[in-house]
Amino acid sequence: MTNTPFRYAAPSDECDLIMKGGITSGVVFPRAITELATRYRFMHIGGTSAGAIAAVMTAAAEYRRQSAATADEKNAGFALIDAMPKELAANLPTFFQPSAETAPLFRVGMAMVRTQGSKVAAAGLEALRVFHLALLLAALPGLALIVAGIAATDWALGILGALVVLIGAMAMLTYQLYRAVAVVLPAHDFGLCSGLTQPGAKKPAFTNWIAERIEAIAGPVRSDGEARPLTIGDLDRYEITLKSVTTDLSSRRPYELPFGDRVHNYRKSEFERLFPPSIMSYLLKESKPRDIVGPDGVRDYYQLPPARKLPVAIIARMSLSFPGLIRGVPLYRYDYSLRAAARRDPSTHIRCLFSDGGITSNFPIHLFDGLLPGRPTFGISLASYDPRRHGEDEDGSGGSRVHLPRRTAEGKATPVYPVEGLFAFVGAILDTARNWQDTLQSQLHGYSERIVEVRLDDAKEGGLNLDMDGETVNFLSMLGGKAGDVVLKNFDFNEHRWRRAMTMLPTLSESLRKLSNRYMEPATERRIDYPAILTEYDPTGLVGVTKADRLALNELTQKLAAIGAELDRRPIPPPSSQKVDLRITASMDTNPRGANPPRPDTPPAPNQ
Repeated sequence: MTNTPFRYAAPSDECDLIMKGGITSGVVFPRAITELATRYRFMHIGGTSAGAIAAVMTAAAEYRRQSAATADEKNAGFALIDAMPKELAANLPTFFQPSAETAPLFRVGMAMVRTQGSKVAAAGLEALRVFHLALLLAALPGLALIVAGIAATDWALGILGALVVLIGAMAMLTYQLYRAVAVVLPAHDFGLCSGLTQPGAKKPAFTNWIAERIEAIAGPVRSDGEARPLTIGDLDRYEITLKSVTTDLSSRRPYELPFGDRVHNYRKSEFERLFPPSIMSYLLKESKPRDIVGPDGVRDYYQLPPARKLPVAIIARMSLSFPGLIRGVPLYRYDYSLRAAARRDPSTHIRCLFSDGGITSNFPIHLFDGLLPGRPTFGISLASYDPRRHGEDEDGSGGSRVHLPRRTAEGKATPVYPVEGLFAFVGAILDTARNWQDTLQSQLHGYSERIVEVRLDDAKEGGLNLDMDGETVNFLSMLGGKAGDVVLKNFDFNEHRWRRAMTMLPTLSESLRKLSNRYMEPATERRIDYPAILTEYDPTGLVGVTKADRLALNELTQKLAAIGAELDRRPIPPPSSQKVDLRITASMDTNPRGANPPRPDTPPAPNQ
């Protein structure tokens, strides 16, 4: 690490970086990024949710470092990220701005988050405050009966009035909460905050802030001389790869961002509620209008531009759509599972709601992994702090809050979190569904020693603690800096390569042994052997493989089978008891058209 005025200008090594999602936990990332930036050039950068915001900021700073001509300019982007904690400490609570329609439910939800006691009681008390005028109106008939009963000294009438007040108020409260949850929230795509600055607000909401910070960090003018939002193509020019994850709730699947295909369209009227004018003006200029009329009679559909033209701010926002808090992002595509004739019907142009990437992969540590690493892929993970497991942080230095495994025994034990109460039960279901694969992957030898873990006190730090004070934000930023420093001091790339090899190669050898046994199986009455499958069989699907390619595939398989046969005679035992699978899995970049789709530049219009 260097302490020169231009400490980020000339990194000596290269790395990839993945950051975990966590809403406000993202305040950890800036100082971790800038510590790593003193030594490493970031080649591949990824993250989910809040980690996607950090990834986009990192990519913008790396773009400026690679495109700038002077040391001062090369340094400037990361210097702005290093100063970001001060800005976050001052503005974090104002980033989440509900609309006028969603503000009542936002206040009720925040009361539940803030309380250390009963969440139901906190929500009920806040609901009484929020809807007091409606409750008063509902109580008026009963109040009139009470007044009449007092005037006539008719206690029965007064008691009836009290019952009417109670029943009317409870009915109105139930109705208002039902309407807020079942009507208003769905109308706002299941998010209380759109991300745009609301009328009357003096400070920017998070999407406006993200867009403005990206341009400040990257510099106002692109390397081609244009003043426009930073795009994926700008990053590609300097071999910077940016990836994130989003979840298409309508298709029940994740997507890798930027999209690998061009099947999605958007509506101008809907995107204007999500993205600031600086993004929209560029996006509309680069998007192709679609000849589609919406259910409301408006013709304002556009095809998303190709990946190289996509502003990186959109990638961050599409990954950050925490359900209930942050509005989902609607896109449209044709439902290719319907019959071909039906595709010509505009009604098959379906609205898809994209939500938080963390729903399907909150820590996509696998995004840039190969079998053997050529450079380190660091992960910055977020976990719950528990003094019983991690030790007391008595001096407040964060020593027990930041951990990078060094010994092979570290990080292997899976902690137990008791499930107590309904909210804990629901939370445990969601956390298990979205995190189990990332959790187990992060414990493997060859993976765990490159992942630094920052531990947060869930009761007051990160997550849904939207109104953390400046002191807390600064403390978490300090933990991030410590995480980066721990990686610089303790990470050993050669040891990491050794452990990855010892995890991967015995697993690969077992797969080759099984492949050899299967390839060598003789033909039977009902089944031909694999050499014949690869060279002679007349298939009904995937028929575009040439004869020469089939012969080449068979030759390759013969060589692999020979290696597997040798391994069958002399197996290589794994050096660890950890269980590892080597298998084919679908990519998040899988095209929604299905297998072997045509690849036109634009999705088919209804009349095609």
